[in-house]
Amino acid sequence: MLINLLLSDIANACDGQLVGPDITVSEVITDTRVILPQALFVALKGARFDGHDYAVSAVQQGVVAVLCERDLSVPSYIKVADTQVAYGRLARLMRDAFSGPVVAITGSNGKTSVKDWLAQSLDDRNVLKTRANLNNQIGVPQTILSLNDHHDVAVIEAGTSFTGEIALLANIIHPDIVILTNASGSHFEGLGGLENIAIEKGCLLSGATEEALLILNADDAYFDYWCGLASGRQIWSFGFSDQATLYASELSLGAESSQALFHFKGQSVGVTVAGAGKHQIANGMAVVLALVGLGMAFEIAVEKLSQPVLVSGRLERRVTKNGALLIDDCYNASPTSVQAAIDVLVMQPVKQTWFILGALGELGSQRDDIHHQIGVYAQEQGVSHLICVGHVAGIAGKAFEAKGGCAVFCDTHADAAEKVRYLDKQNAILVKGSRSAKMETVIEALIH
Repeated sequence: MLINLLLSDIANACDGQLVGPDITVSEVITDTRVILPQALFVALKGARFDGHDYAVSAVQQGVVAVLCERDLSVPSYIKVADTQVAYGRLARLMRDAFSGPVVAITGSNGKTSVKDWLAQSLDDRNVLKTRANLNNQIGVPQTILSLNDHHDVAVIEAGTSFTGEIALLANIIHPDIVILTNASGSHFEGLGGLENIAIEKGCLLSGATEEALLILNADDAYFDYWCGLASGRQIWSFGFSDQATLYASELSLGAESSQALFHFKGQSVGVTVAGAGKHQIANGMAVVLALVGLGMAFEIAVEKLSQPVLVSGRLERRVTKNGALLIDDCYNASPTSVQAAIDVLVMQPVKQTWFILGALGELGSQRDDIHHQIGVYAQEQGVSHLICVGHVAGIAGKAFEAKGGCAVFCDTHADAAEKVRYLDKQNAILVKGSRSAKMETVIEALIH
């Protein structure tokens, strides 16, 4: 932890009541399986657990105090109205003590790739970044509380699944640089329509520091709306027209990388962008702007894009036991990311392309229409075969068939894997679906 804190300071920040001796805390934990010296245990509650059940045991194992919502039979504790909210306020204390720049990233698509790409490009600095998908009300405070005096910069991902979550996270992160990649059709179930998604994402801009740099997608339909939230903050934009601060032209899209000409403030530089797809060029532009905002020369920043960003399950290129190219894009799925993955699939220099699709989640009333559109898009882009796992993905299969494509309908992951197990290097297979679809099961079956 970056600084030590007195329990009384924590209580004041969290509108809590300190009961017992005022003790110095040097660590914060939420899991009693990892007890650290001079630690405060935060008794978080979830749908299937309640940290209060482990509070007394945590003290017996060595923690010095507990942050909780009810009275406890322990020497020192801080009683608050909501431990989750208090956990965020505690993290804000740590963020305010950090003197380095804090970058926050949100958007419907691309935020994890941009986060990892930016962090790896800052190879001359000690970077704290969000691990895996710890981008919610628990993961963001957990990440920020792991700041220490060795870190030079923090790169934090902010996700959302319900209205108001980004505003809560923005108050914790209080970023110096914000990257907003886009707003597209994901989390319809929790957020409603596309306009609500754009409004929710925009809350990260409103929660930035007054001197923050805002990096926005000039090609997004809500760009003007987001600019209206800037309140005097500096805006840099990226896109594919010369209206953007940084724009790309002369694109040459390849199966594994792309070429483009980047234009920024009177400079034009040829760029090799690792990874396939136009969307990856957009992600790369966002990364470059953040690097420049952090003090790196533009010419050096664009060179960083030639190094591929390796995110497990994000268009990860693998090989099946029989030699077919296997594109693992199982990390998650939204309608836009499915289209981008299809574009990458059909770029591959093979005889036949195979798309194994699992259901997309959190789409609410638009579920059937979106899956239908996926099937149509896959056929129009020239996918050779569409394999659907489950009845929801099957909606895409029926649309694919109706357009003249060859679809296969499977009830299980094992059935889907069996359909392509024999394919050789003349074939490319894309596997994609939401986390709830568990499409990594297909990947495991094909490589082991």
